[in-house]
Amino acid sequence: MNFDTGVADRLIGACRDAARTVQDQRGGREAISTAALTEFRGVFADCFRENVAAERAARTELVHMLEDVARRVQQAKSAAEVEQRRLDQVTEWALASGWARAGGGFAVDVGPRPSMEATDRPVVSVETARQGFRVWASGSTGGASSADPDTLDSAVSTFRIQDGSDRGAANRVSAAVSEFEDKCSWAHSDLDAVRGGLRRFLEDNHQDATRLSDIASTFRAAGGSGDLGQITVSNGVLVLATAPMTLSGSALLGYLSTASEADVKALATIPGWQQTLRGLDPSKIGTWWAGMNAGAHPAANESGLTQVQELLLAAAPAMFGALDGMPALARVRANQLNAPGLLRAAEKDLETARKLSGIGQAHHDPNRTKMLENEVAYLKQVEAGDVRLYLYDRDQSRIVQMIGTPDPNTRHVITYVPGTFTGLNIFYEGGVQQVSKYLNNNVPGTVAFVYKDGRFPGEADTAGGPNLARIGEANDENLARTSGQQLAGFETGMRTDPYLNGAEQTGIGHSWGLANLTSSEVAGARYDKVISLAGAGMLPDWKPQPTTEYSNLYYYDLLVHGQGVPNLITKRGAVWEGNNPIHRDEFEQHYYRGPDDDQLRAINTVEEGNILMENHNLIASDSKDNKKALKDMLGIVTR
Repeated sequence: MNFDTGVADRLIGACRDAARTVQDQRGGREAISTAALTEFRGVFADCFRENVAAERAARTELVHMLEDVARRVQQAKSAAEVEQRRLDQVTEWALASGWARAGGGFAVDVGPRPSMEATDRPVVSVETARQGFRVWASGSTGGASSADPDTLDSAVSTFRIQDGSDRGAANRVSAAVSEFEDKCSWAHSDLDAVRGGLRRFLEDNHQDATRLSDIASTFRAAGGSGDLGQITVSNGVLVLATAPMTLSGSALLGYLSTASEADVKALATIPGWQQTLRGLDPSKIGTWWAGMNAGAHPAANESGLTQVQELLLAAAPAMFGALDGMPALARVRANQLNAPGLLRAAEKDLETARKLSGIGQAHHDPNRTKMLENEVAYLKQVEAGDVRLYLYDRDQSRIVQMIGTPDPNTRHVITYVPGTFTGLNIFYEGGVQQVSKYLNNNVPGTVAFVYKDGRFPGEADTAGGPNLARIGEANDENLARTSGQQLAGFETGMRTDPYLNGAEQTGIGHSWGLANLTSSEVAGARYDKVISLAGAGMLPDWKPQPTTEYSNLYYYDLLVHGQGVPNLITKRGAVWEGNNPIHRDEFEQHYYRGPDDDQLRAINTVEEGNILMENHNLIASDSKDNKKALKDMLGIVTR
């Protein structure tokens, strides 16, 4: 028979030890829970009180279950010993009988035959221990709660110490159960309830400790540092700390609109609510934010932000600085508040790059060091408020710089999209902001957004310069279509700003930027005017909008030269299948001669190629040589 009494003894011992461990913790847990509840008030205190009672009942049930398992295994062991003795007797009798039948010449008293009826195989099983549900939040933000975070943390500490002991005891029981099922299979066993009951008990206790720790951290964050004592916060912030997904988007916005300053301070330590905001329609975000300005909170600064708005931006600057639907000035302020952290990260990367350069690291790119130096200088301007960022995510190569100030007098909004090879470094150096700054300086009531959301064709990954191996991306329809959808989303979010929504919308695209811009039209964006600066091309399904004015300004440059080269297979243009602004009647054409065009002949020398590239860049600059084109842009925007 398969029954190892030593294994059975180990399971009996493990269950009794675990029951003793769980039982002995009862007094300590009761005492620390009572102490935590002394200054804990509100619905979450009620939840905790109910969970304390549920935990107490579950502990009692678990102790009974473990003791029951030990008792049943002991009974099975006793039955196995009886059966083993019977089997031994049968064996001895059979051997003696066989010897007598063999006629050994000796008188053998074999005695009566032992019982041949096997002992009933015992069943070792228990019912699942009853354990009530632990509930921590209902999703309601009404009312307030108060507590001393130190007493809550003391309870958490005790809970976790106890849970560690319980977990060790539970692991020993589970291991002993598995061994018993393997080496004592003569007994019918069904002990899944033991493992499941222990696991459920530990999981529920872990949740209690985690939730209570979240609540204590929230109270502490709301009250600041030092000797806190009892702190009061709204139930809304505790819901966000314990179960953020139970709060609907509209409920979250309603709560945030009336959050106390203590609540907002606590929000900085709670990430879950940010995900909910990101999933809301930009128009809802815009309406919610504007509604707070009409509330009872006094204005905090000259920007018109209320104290709670300012605190909200400080609580989650990276999120608010990229949240579609937020007014432009609020996003700029959020990114300014986020700048110190970004600056520290950039300075750390720069320090590493300089060390690599100093030791002659073979794979170090000196261009990256220069780009990081430029980023540090740029972010210092952001921190000081001299550069306004509507969006910034260095890891994803996302940057939108705002030029100008939205206000009731804003009449023109420009979205400027630079071209192929555009990396972050050219933003840091100010290379792609030239046209937007010129128009902002010369057209009253103009706000411009210099836009780059994600990696552009030919952009180097780390050094910020061109990657010529990726030049083919500038002719990639899929990339243009995806980028166009992204830009259309930007336009939707940006235009929720009441200062920008009623203004004339002009899109300006240089080189590949025109492909990005017109692809956003395919995705549903609409502009009053689209200006191509030596634009690359359009998707095959692009159609000019009847209410949009289209203009194309260009020099004879490298791209125009390429647009005249046919594809030998399709017999169409090699650049965007010939669907270029220079070849479309819908675009009003403005051609200019470059300062060195007289040197162009057969276009087959390096020098001539350099002139064509300089012409391509000239149209997007504020150079004196581009004066005529700049004046024409000004006229197009204002007519």
